[in-house]
Amino acid sequence: MKTILTPLILLLGSLVGSAQLNVHLAIERNQYLAHEPVHAVVTITNRSGKALELFSEKKGLIAHSWLNFSMRTGGGRPLPKLTNSVFQKAVLPAGQAIKRRVNLNQIFGISRVNAYSVSASIRQPGIDTMTYSSNSAHFNVAGGIEVYRQPFGMPNSPASKREYRVLTFNDGRKTSIYASVMDTLSGRSISTFRISDALLFKRPQCVLDGENQLHILYLGNPTIFVHAIVNQDGRMDKPKYIKVGSSGDPRLVSFANGQVAVSGGIPYDPVKAAAARNKIRKATDRPEAQ
Repeated sequence: MKTILTPLILLLGSLVGSAQLNVHLAIERNQYLAHEPVHAVVTITNRSGKALELFSEKKGLIAHSWLNFSMRTGGGRPLPKLTNSVFQKAVLPAGQAIKRRVNLNQIFGISRVNAYSVSASIRQPGIDTMTYSSNSAHFNVAGGIEVYRQPFGMPNSPASKREYRVLTFNDGRKTSIYASVMDTLSGRSISTFRISDALLFKRPQCVLDGENQLHILYLGNPTIFVHAIVNQDGRMDKPKYIKVGSSGDPRLVSFANGQVAVSGGIPYDPVKAAAARNKIRKATDRPEAQ
């Protein structure tokens, strides 16, 4: 009898435990460009009937995070972690849910074109440590079309150790322009990010200025060009917009002093343009007949 009851008790304990926390994992998109951030949203709902604290523990030199992820390729191969991420403590009121948004690329380094599946697990510390698992979520990583590549040197370094890349990528819904700064020695992405939607019947223009900043000028919609500037660390200020003028399309121009500027076109502010359109609408509104 003992050998029969023991597995039964363990099964009942597992069923009760699984009702304490509900864990759901969602990936924000189905398609990603290699190296770009892949964001997962974990929703944790407390069904225990009391407030709970989720916190990470350190035992000796090993840290045990309360939130963990596991990932596999489409062929079922486990993906190794780049780092052992430890998340800050979370408090869950009874009957309520919390969300955590996590960049999986910082944990796993998702750089290869492949299909992937990922799941999350919650570790609830205590006398009897419980673990709760989420559903499996799926996404694909694909390669973009490279339109520009340029190595460049870093300050106080005689060799070119980084390079800019400009790529176009269609995620199944729309085509976008991406910028990337790569470490040429390790092949690691310093930063890879989407700038905006793009129309590609006109090739993007790409130029480096005297400070080795990358200037990108491309068509964002049929009448508006986008001017983006990316620095050596892969950071970008807010893009500027140029409307096509009577003189034709704007273009990037390099000067002898190293400066790069946009020649032609009319500066365009989408926020001011939207405010002006709303003002016109309000002015044409008519009061209802009495």
